[in-house]
Amino acid sequence: MPLVVLLQLSSAQVLLNLQLPATGIYIKSQLWSFSIINTGAQSINVKIEMTFTDVSNNQRVFTASSNTLKLTREVTQLQAADLAPIIYNVNNTGYNVDVNPNGFLPIGQFEVCFAVMQITNETTNNLTEECETIEVEPVSPPILIEPADEEVTDVLRPFFTWVPPSPVASFNNLNYDWTLVEVQLSQNPADAIQQNIALHSQQGLPVNSLLYPSSLPELDTSKLYAWQVAAKSSNNAIAKSEVWTFKVRKYALDSSRLFTQGYYVPLKRQNDAVYTNMTGVVRYEYLNEINDSVAVIRFYDVSSTSRNMIIPDSPFVKLRFGQNYIETDIGDLAGMIDKHIYLLELVNSKEEKWYLKFEFRKPDSN
Repeated sequence: MPLVVLLQLSSAQVLLNLQLPATGIYIKSQLWSFSIINTGAQSINVKIEMTFTDVSNNQRVFTASSNTLKLTREVTQLQAADLAPIIYNVNNTGYNVDVNPNGFLPIGQFEVCFAVMQITNETTNNLTEECETIEVEPVSPPILIEPADEEVTDVLRPFFTWVPPSPVASFNNLNYDWTLVEVQLSQNPADAIQQNIALHSQQGLPVNSLLYPSSLPELDTSKLYAWQVAAKSSNNAIAKSEVWTFKVRKYALDSSRLFTQGYYVPLKRQNDAVYTNMTGVVRYEYLNEINDSVAVIRFYDVSSTSRNMIIPDSPFVKLRFGQNYIETDIGDLAGMIDKHIYLLELVNSKEEKWYLKFEFRKPDSN
């Protein structure tokens, strides 16, 4: 139960009782939940001021101030709507603070303090103050996509993909730690992740996908594997995905020779960031952080010195906010030459260019 603070100043006595949710705090409006009791002889005019501080480093993230309200001699139950308009001031640009009054809070552990300020013609007096430590968690952790749980995959070097934790806008410098282990007999997958030495792991991945490296030995078709992704914001742990398992089919193919049919390859800002093989359909993912409705795509033949540009019949791709998984048919695209290297270029409304480099293969080529 939150503590009740009682302070007396002049003739005014005010009790402030915070009523923050025990769990599930995601948005700023949820912070404004409390009751106030004015035990003084008269009604008073007050404002509520709030400070929001990161417990890990004692840095103030933002402050806020409510509208003025009259506090009568009774219990007053207050929510954000009763105090509007609430003015927010961001004190630290290192945090992703949504300016919307109903926007998402940054993820982490924070101390939130409320002060009841008496407003008079001449002075502003702090009548009472109450603080409480809260933990803001993601609405959802990272969600694994491929390989699917308990899948028997057809490739010896799988392409791992997952969905970012949400809301993405609450994170700063979002990145991931990825872990792959072998599951021993009599072990469950969660124990294997915790106890076994990783066959392979990568820290600080800036994208939500990973191709099993060609520099490592192929996966064993007789073994069970488990994998997990842990999300971090500015190197602070946020949340972990579930632990999923998969096996490799006995006669699986080496994915370094396999076309990426069914997989979505992330676009990068560098024009040589990703290299893969593609057949009739290019599948790629793009993080639309600026909320464009469409983007322009074109292809360049980088195998030729002239770098011929090829524009699809429909050069626009429709987008939604956040992560987009896009398919572009290139099987009948005029000018595409078997076993040539092409550069896909996506241009957004800010004229930012995102790339995917791939070798085009006709469906019947080896």
